[in-house]
Amino acid sequence: MGKVWNDEEVRVLVGWTAQDFGSNMIVRIETATNKPESEEDILVSRMVMNKEQAVQLGNMLFELCGTLPPKGAKPPLLDRILTRKTG
Repeated sequence: MGKVWNDEEVRVLVGWTAQDFGSNMIVRIETATNKPESEEDILVSRMVMNKEQAVQLGNMLFELCGTLPPKGAKPPLLDRILTRKTG
């Protein structure tokens, strides 16, 4: 059996990945209590969250860091022109 999460234990984030499943995603988080020396020192947790939860989490982290989320890229010029004419 793998390691069990303990609420009293503080762990360090050492890696993460996310997979998109439409309206939900699975975030895989890797943590350790100190510098990992082997794969056994890393606890892997998987969380399912919806897109709204992901945005709220991201916004909270940006706020705690005192930064703003990156701005989205502008649509291509032709798309902007067509939107103005048809919009």
